[in-house]
Amino acid sequence: MRKILEKQLKNLHEDFAKMGFDVASAIQQATNAFENNDEDLAQKVIDNDQNINEQEIYLERKAAQVMALQQPVASDLRILVTILKASSDLERIGDHAVSVARAGLRIKKEKKNKIIEEVIGDMSRHAYGMLKQIIHAYVENDEHLARDVAISDRKTDEYLKKIRKEAFRAMQNDSEFISSGTEYIVAASHIERIGDYVTNVAEWIVYTNTGRIIELG
Repeated sequence: MRKILEKQLKNLHEDFAKMGFDVASAIQQATNAFENNDEDLAQKVIDNDQNINEQEIYLERKAAQVMALQQPVASDLRILVTILKASSDLERIGDHAVSVARAGLRIKKEKKNKIIEEVIGDMSRHAYGMLKQIIHAYVENDEHLARDVAISDRKTDEYLKKIRKEAFRAMQNDSEFISSGTEYIVAASHIERIGDYVTNVAEWIVYTNTGRIIELG
């Protein structure tokens, strides 16, 4: 019975990691679509969101089955709870990647702002790096790395402040930029939320190790 449980947990770990890397790919593609005004790539991100949603549903169903049919001890239950909760966080990150792609499509080419776009690109790549690191922390069960990733979310907040400041300045100088400026702020806000959800995953990794739910944000 124990060997069956361990095999099922191993499979869930692998499936969760795969979902995490798929979500990271969505962030990367959304960033490229945003920067290059690539409608086809943006649509690919939007279309692939259904696949990410299905992965979350699968993980939830399998984790629930393991809880119901096996005899997990306390440490096993913490792993299963983490998969249930963290997979939901990954799904939400995927949703925000889609929103970034859509925001990019709404900005007119003639009303793009190079300074803001560079900061958004840096911000998005930082969020992408955070997610890659947190998946690595999950795979290695590295609580120390998870805590470090959560601390690095402060940089995401700093990026958002910088983008808002530059967007508001540009909108004050050019009323025709208001629409584009608003979309830049919307996109940056979605990336900031990605950082928050990555922090949530970090908190669940800590929970797996300690049994305590703490706030790292």
